[in-house]
Order: sequence, then C-alpha cells, then structure tokens
Amino acid sequence: MIVRIRRPHTGARFIHPLHPEPRTAILAGGFQETKAVRVFPRGWSDSAERFRPACIAGPPERLRNLAGKVVSVENSLIVFTYEGKSGLSHSDREMFWKAFGVPVFEQYLGPRNELLAMECDAHSGLHVVTGCEDLRLERDVCACGSSAPRLSRAARIEELAELLA
Repeated sequence: MIVRIRRPHTGARFIHPLHPEPRTAILAGGFQETKAVRVFPRGWSDSAERFRPACIAGPPERLRNLAGKVVSVENSLIVFTYEGKSGLSHSDREMFWKAFGVPVFEQYLGPRNELLAMECDAHSGLHVVTGCEDLRLERDVCACGSSAPRLSRAARIEELAELLA
C-alpha cells in the first residue's frame, strides 16, 4: 500500500480551461496539487507517466522536449507563457497539435504563476482574469459567448517590443 502525504497548499492555484477538470500533470513548480492535478517540477518522469494524465501543462520548452517522445494525452495541452515573454507562436501551436493530437490552450501567467489570462475553446485571444490593464484589450463578445475582455495576440507582441526597446 502506498501512502501519499500531501504537502500544505503552496504555490498558485491551477485553473483548467475545460470543465470538468481532467487529470493534469503540470511540468513546472510553483503550483498547488489537488486530487486531479499533480506537479512535476523537474518535468516528465516515470512518476508523471504512472499518474496517467489526460492533460499536460507546462512552459513551451518542456512541452517541446516532450513532443518528440511517445506520450499519450487524451484531453488537452496547456502551454504556460509568462508576462514579458512572447506568446505562443502559430508554428509552435501547429507543432504541439501535430505531436499530441489534442487541443492546445495558452495560459498567460505572472511571475508567481498567477493566472493573468487564459485561452478558451474558441481560441479568439486570451480572456483576462486579472491584471493586463496596461495592454490593449479586445472588448467585443468572444465566439465562446464570454464578454470578458481578451488579450489580443498583437498586444502581446507590442508588450515584448516595449520591453526590448
């Protein structure tokens, strides 16, 4: 019998874009674990494989490394991009789709992994959860029906250009 001792909740709360939340392996530290979410801060491992996640989430570099391996994902792939960094490129999105064969969602995170904006299943930008006031936002109703402001991909490019100037 294996007894798993849960650590106190430390780190950011992970919010999955789809409901109900599938078994999710997060390949980055700084997140809270729940019944359906396990954190593997060192990336993909035998432990992550034994967890048998239906969804994998992590930064683009970790997911790119995983794309070349035989890993079964049934539900979705969530790519974390961070404040001040470029968003998910069209070519990366295509590569992830071809490698894993599941929908790809982007989540825009702050420095402590707090969720700033997240992509919905309509893939029409990232719905703002908090912050992002200094960026250009789209305020029309999304194809998913949400009226929450969306962070446009162009705004992410402008943000990065300002940081590099």
